[in-house]
Amino acid sequence: MNPIDWLGWCAAALVLASFYLRTMVTLRLVAIASNIAFAGYGLLADATPVLVLHCLLLPLNLVRLVQMRALVRRVKRASAGDLSMDMLLPYMNLRTAPAGTRLFERGDHAEAVFLILKGRVRIVGLEVLVTPGQLIGEMGLFSPEQKRTYAALCETEVELAVVDEDKIWEMIYQNPAFGAYLLRIVVQRTTGRFDAATSTASH
Repeated sequence: MNPIDWLGWCAAALVLASFYLRTMVTLRLVAIASNIAFAGYGLLADATPVLVLHCLLLPLNLVRLVQMRALVRRVKRASAGDLSMDMLLPYMNLRTAPAGTRLFERGDHAEAVFLILKGRVRIVGLEVLVTPGQLIGEMGLFSPEQKRTYAALCETEVELAVVDEDKIWEMIYQNPAFGAYLLRIVVQRTTGRFDAATSTASH
């Protein structure tokens, strides 16, 4: 087997390895390595489609890696290194909301869970303030009809990491440890513990 073939097989092995990775940063790093290897293979083997494809994929993976690392840093700062938050990183979307925005109303369908990254959210009726590093909206997922039991109002401009309900349920089914973590949150919430150590608050 010549060196060009070896390079092609190594590139293919890197792609295969990426399918077994569960952490997004490592996955992107391996994907970048495979892009470089495949681009080299395409160049040396005169396989123009392979070369063009991976030259296009390489900057995309680099951008996604930078975005994911930035999100990791922001979530780590907000949640004080809570490892359970890391499980949600691949599913998070960033969103901002100006002061005065209602994230949800009482009776709304609980369609997402929010991690507060910046700002303060007030739970209307309970008069509880949710601050950076705390989850909001998890209780609605477990309510009898999956409805919000309180409204949430942004007291300041708020930066949020949002996870859709489908992804939350997927995580619960795939990762029992995450399900246990959420169960602990719900128990703490129902017993009235709103301090920052619980990393939670709200319906």
